[in-house]
Amino acid sequence: IAHNTLSVASRILNLPYTILSNNAPHIENYRYDIDMSRFVEWNNLSRYKVFELSPYDETLVIDADYLVLENKIKFIFETQWDYILQRQSYALTQEWPETMGSYSLPFVWATVFAFRKTPRAKLFFNLVERIQNNYEYYHTLFNIRERNYRNDYAFAIADYIVNGYCLCNHSIPGNMLTLDQALDSISIKDSQLIVKDKNRGYVLPLMNIHIISKSYLQSDNFDKLIEQL
Repeated sequence: IAHNTLSVASRILNLPYTILSNNAPHIENYRYDIDMSRFVEWNNLSRYKVFELSPYDETLVIDADYLVLENKIKFIFETQWDYILQRQSYALTQEWPETMGSYSLPFVWATVFAFRKTPRAKLFFNLVERIQNNYEYYHTLFNIRERNYRNDYAFAIADYIVNGYCLCNHSIPGNMLTLDQALDSISIKDSQLIVKDKNRGYVLPLMNIHIISKSYLQSDNFDKLIEQL
């Protein structure tokens, strides 16, 4: 999956890419799988290591389930920042909660972000590691709704601390669209996305998408989309 999505991103953005896989110690963590309608193991505990592992001075990090279909995100490198996060997102079939809990911080998304190798960015990732290693404490302190560890939550907390315990609005421009349901197919026609699940079809403008359905990402239909791209 990572090779497919990153090779497409590399071609569209005209940037080199490197694949990094999870190499954190095994800790029990789970996510809800929309394809199987049950909880499955979730290996997501080495995200903070990307600062040290990246071979680049400037790095755009995308998850293997994030598909780059247009190149606007590349222009973030023309602006000033040490790190920049995705703060706005919406789902195709439901409304996301705006905060991590009833009295907590606003969501940020670790699905896509960028950083430069600066002291401030290093501080951010060091804090993400500290939050992960002491998650029970930070979970309680920030009144987080879910019990599971999520990089999204650790990023939000670390960002809040780095910014002097203040909220920051500096963000990757635009909303991230998440296809949050089990999928049958995605195709592109006349600069539009055609997304189909078992119940209906959607016609959307061409944009970068976050695909939750892991079964679709391993399907022949996804391979056909990659061939089209």
